[in-house]
Amino acid sequence: LDPSRPAPLVVDIHGGPQGRFSDKFDLNQQVLATAGYVVLAVNPRGSSSYGHDFAKAVHGDWGGEDYLDILASVDEVCSRPYVDESRIGVHGYSYGGYMSAWIIGHDHRFSAAVVGAPCINLLSMYGTSDIGVSFGEIHWGGMPSDGLDSFLERSPLTYAAGVRTPVLLLQGEEDRTCPIGQSEEYFVALKRLGKAVELVRFPGCAHSFLRSGPPGMRREYLSRMLDWFGRHL
Repeated sequence: LDPSRPAPLVVDIHGGPQGRFSDKFDLNQQVLATAGYVVLAVNPRGSSSYGHDFAKAVHGDWGGEDYLDILASVDEVCSRPYVDESRIGVHGYSYGGYMSAWIIGHDHRFSAAVVGAPCINLLSMYGTSDIGVSFGEIHWGGMPSDGLDSFLERSPLTYAAGVRTPVLLLQGEEDRTCPIGQSEEYFVALKRLGKAVELVRFPGCAHSFLRSGPPGMRREYLSRMLDWFGRHL
């Protein structure tokens, strides 16, 4: 890195939300770094990296303190001379896709977003996901009938009108955990609002295809991600 020629930054957000980034090889991050991006990998509240209470802190608070943790980390890294804060992208998959969509609905500093297999509408996710009940009731505060307003308030779809960032949606067609309808809902909302958005469907691919799916599909995901950031950053 040459501080006289600051590099673009990509914020990578893990899934879970009780996932974590640890000291191991991460294909997405290595591909981005090799292409010349500074990569910021944050373990915000909800991650399984700082104990039980830290991991549970996200329950009932998606888009709350976890969102603030990520933005605080972005502020810190952007204060460094080797980062070009006019060229920031965000990528996330699964819960990371949720948070990527949430961020661009609330913060306008990001020039590109790659949103993989997201949760976009908590209400429809509850009724269609294979973990909608078992996982959703713990994380979202019960059933929709217990607090419909909260389900809507915590859904990135609610804030689609505020999005200014070009969005690339990447989604497996056989995903049962974050069904492809989540990406379809977001795509339609953004398209109808005149936003810059593209949706790429991966046939025959389930939620875990980036870890265990066909190599050609995994390569295509990475190629599409690099192309999008290359175009907009």
